[in-house]
Amino acid sequence: MATRERAHCVVQRKGKERDLYTCQICGSTNHMEGHHIMNYQYGGAATVDNIVTLCQKCHKQVHRGNIDILRI
Repeated sequence: MATRERAHCVVQRKGKERDLYTCQICGSTNHMEGHHIMNYQYGGAATVDNIVTLCQKCHKQVHRGNIDILRI
């Protein structure tokens, strides 16, 4: 995987700040990660509106297909 640009990392951080570093699925505040609602590698924008904060456990479940993320 290519190294992400600084701007991309800033967007990830801003998304986590917006969500108060809290998983938007289970409410955990441990091991937060930014998840692209529309996958970045398939053209999802690197914008705060396309980021949702997930804990590491829920993030893995999303990528395994066990949890769906929908934009409202």
